[in-house]
Amino acid sequence: MQRYIIKRFLLMIPTLLGVAVFIFLLMRVIPGDVVELRLTSEGGFVTEEVLATERARLGLDKPLWQQFVNWIWGIVRLDFGTSMWTGRPISHEIGIRLELSLEVAILATVVAILIAIPLGTLAALKQDTWVDYAVRVFSIAGLSMPSFWLGILIILFLLIYFQWVPPMVYTPIWVDPWANLSQIVWPAVAVGYRYSAVSTRMMRSSMLEVLREDYVRTARAKGLWEKVVITRHAMKNALLPVITVIGLEFAFLIGGLVVTEQVFNLNGLGKLLVQSIAQRDYTMTQTLVLLVAVTFVLVNFVIDILYGWLDPRIRYR
Repeated sequence: MQRYIIKRFLLMIPTLLGVAVFIFLLMRVIPGDVVELRLTSEGGFVTEEVLATERARLGLDKPLWQQFVNWIWGIVRLDFGTSMWTGRPISHEIGIRLELSLEVAILATVVAILIAIPLGTLAALKQDTWVDYAVRVFSIAGLSMPSFWLGILIILFLLIYFQWVPPMVYTPIWVDPWANLSQIVWPAVAVGYRYSAVSTRMMRSSMLEVLREDYVRTARAKGLWEKVVITRHAMKNALLPVITVIGLEFAFLIGGLVVTEQVFNLNGLGKLLVQSIAQRDYTMTQTLVLLVAVTFVLVNFVIDILYGWLDPRIRYR
């Protein structure tokens, strides 16, 4: 087990290095650069000499391999550099937004888990009854409904009945917990509903498959209580594919809430990523994409470890 964990951990290094190379080259092939966009954004005339001087100041006149090495060496030393657009430290720009995005992602995941696991299990146990059909309609509606559209409906409902509008400024939870939750809970519900729809369908399918396994029939034949058979023998194994979906969705939410953040006026990582790509802010975009990639590989790493705990049949070598 220890060798497996170490091996999986070391495999993350080439994966992240591949992502770093890909995003670095991708940003360089996009037409236009940060200097040209920034200096000409106000419509004024800028000479080639001024552009060249600014590119030299940002290190963009150096060979690509040298720019890449400098960036990676900074990442290794946890020195993310400064934004090429604003000049502010990238760690500060990401830090003030990461808290918000992380909070929405965690709350949305909690909402999804609280909905998906009980409903998916209930639908499997009540297969082809009205309960099963109701759960399936609920989950299909969630799959069909974009999160931003549900978010707009929530805002309209709260605006009409409670005169509530999304606040313009984010309130940290340690400053005012009630104001923070009243601001974050609605985007979490909007995102968590779609998130739960996917997980509910997965939980139902997985549970139906597990309930037909021989060891479940054996457990029932031994006279165990149905509750024990479901919770101890069936549900743990049925959770395996659901955990994969939950983990990947959580990693996606860290940087993928662009539209939902726009609807609820949240200044999170998703909005920052889109903004930095539009501005060709190389260092900011590269660091944000690498952060999302790190989240994905870490979540997958934790999922692989959880597999061994949930299913003793799995043996790591």
